[in-house]
Amino acid sequence: MGLQLHNTLTGRKEAFRPASSKVKMYCCGVTPYSNTHIGHSRTFFSYDLLYRTLVDQNYDVQWARNITDVDDKIIKKANDEGVSCDTVVDRYVSEQDEMLKHFHLYRPQFEPKVTENIPQIISLIEKLLDRGFAYVSKSGVYYRVRKFEGYGKLSKNNIDDLRKGVRIEVDEAKEDSLDFALWKFAKPNEIKWASPWGEGRPGWHIECSAMIHALFGDSIDIHMGGRDLIFPHHEAEIAQSEGATGVPFSSFWLHAGMVTLYGEKMSKSTNHFVSIADFLAKYPPEVLRLTFLSVSYAQPLDFTMELADENFKKLAKIYRFIELLDRYAQEQSPDSTASTIEILTSLDGLIQKMRDGLSDDLNSAAAMGAFFETVRSINAGLAANEKAGRSLNPADKARLANEWPVVKAWLTNTLGIVQSSPSEFFANLAKYRLGGQLSPEDIERKLTDRHTARATKDWAAADRIRDELLAQGVIIQDTPRGTRWTLQI
Repeated sequence: MGLQLHNTLTGRKEAFRPASSKVKMYCCGVTPYSNTHIGHSRTFFSYDLLYRTLVDQNYDVQWARNITDVDDKIIKKANDEGVSCDTVVDRYVSEQDEMLKHFHLYRPQFEPKVTENIPQIISLIEKLLDRGFAYVSKSGVYYRVRKFEGYGKLSKNNIDDLRKGVRIEVDEAKEDSLDFALWKFAKPNEIKWASPWGEGRPGWHIECSAMIHALFGDSIDIHMGGRDLIFPHHEAEIAQSEGATGVPFSSFWLHAGMVTLYGEKMSKSTNHFVSIADFLAKYPPEVLRLTFLSVSYAQPLDFTMELADENFKKLAKIYRFIELLDRYAQEQSPDSTASTIEILTSLDGLIQKMRDGLSDDLNSAAAMGAFFETVRSINAGLAANEKAGRSLNPADKARLANEWPVVKAWLTNTLGIVQSSPSEFFANLAKYRLGGQLSPEDIERKLTDRHTARATKDWAAADRIRDELLAQGVIIQDTPRGTRWTLQI
């Protein structure tokens, strides 16, 4: 099936068809004035999944994500600390970059900053003034909302009802309380630039429109952001962009669902959030990605530590499965006439099933469901084979060796999981779950001692080693192919 995306603008799922051979995609970035928490990160994971899905379906993607490096909160933070705005911005952009590395999140080709696009912003405001969509007041330049007939079409707000249900800025210098700032005249101790109307700085909404026009022209294919940006930010972007150009701004509008923590909004003011650093101290980075993949990007997600633990277990199962099939694909097995074709049949079409899930509005939950169904089927088949003492016949083994790496690569490249080898994962798993008390090498040595004890029929010693390992969270399993171990999670 072709890619279908739910378009906030139309309120329905639509076939994605870019305007040209290159997909033009813009995603709203951060305002870097404080530390990032896992609620913030979900939009980054959603952007990443969208980009990976487009690339997997052979689209040539031009992707931009902005950095709002001028804002009231940044200015306040800088003044409170007695440092420059650049110092504040650099600090938190560096933290964001570290987050991208930890979680293997792709970076866009373009990361424009407001401070690098002041001439483009001024030029766009001049167009709006020329067309009567903007006016100069004593406090700045404002957008004349009622001039734009389509205002409210994204958020499904009726312009006459906005005063009743939406919190709006009150400013006696505005013609209408709904009007929003395009350019704010400078106040003391604020960063500022010269403009035809006086020294000042851009309003929040104008920056994205100006940067999109500078990078991509009048129209783009996809605009994405968090659900909290639908109104007023994205609504304002449409009004000012289409007011200036007279053509549709973006064909598709996608919005990621919000993240709560134990049913309540994450908030730094009440210390009700989980920081990226605290999360990574307890879990491998892939646990957070798997947590987000378990729910469609557009749905709200209530994060709990129990949910993280559950996805930690799922991740360990994935790596055990990877380890198992790697061994089957690589081991030297005797020439057996036993057929294991049912196992390989489970791999047939798996990539397409997962791709079909993502094609349905990035339904990662469906894609992961197809994967785990295959894991269960293959594990059951292999267990039955081992119990019967069968091995892969040469033809099946050759087929598995060819097909399995393709599946693994797809999981890494498109879903963003399986970013390390099983041995690396389980070595790190010991760090998370054993607190550095017991290394994988220590476990292997103890298993060797246990094997020696069993060979000499010293059952008491073998049982003691097993119980010691179990007390430290290590579970061992004796199989016809040898002893395996895993960790309690």
